[in-house]
Amino acid sequence: MREDYERWLSAQRVRTLADGQSGDPATLTFPEIPATLPFAGYVVWFHGNLTYLDIRFDHQRFAIVTQQVASAAEAFYFDHLEAAYGHAGDAADPCLILYAKAAGAPVCVVG
Repeated sequence: MREDYERWLSAQRVRTLADGQSGDPATLTFPEIPATLPFAGYVVWFHGNLTYLDIRFDHQRFAIVTQQVASAAEAFYFDHLEAAYGHAGDAADPCLILYAKAAGAPVCVVG
């Protein structure tokens, strides 16, 4: 397991126990992050339901809309970490920001 995700998992286990939820920290399960991404950049990943953030312009409503999509290929990829953080902060569901240096490159958790 990658070290960055292992640190995040450890923090989640500590937080879960601090919130009074029972269970052995070693047996609490969290999803495995994707090994690679189809595009380079930063993407918001919702680990609770294994979906990604997508941002599109809706021509009928003449507005920018956000939604969760099942495939990383359908997700919106940010060029800058700050932009991904801004949109992740607006998300109602818990999420992580993943980064891939190139298409098909290993993924790391950056936020």
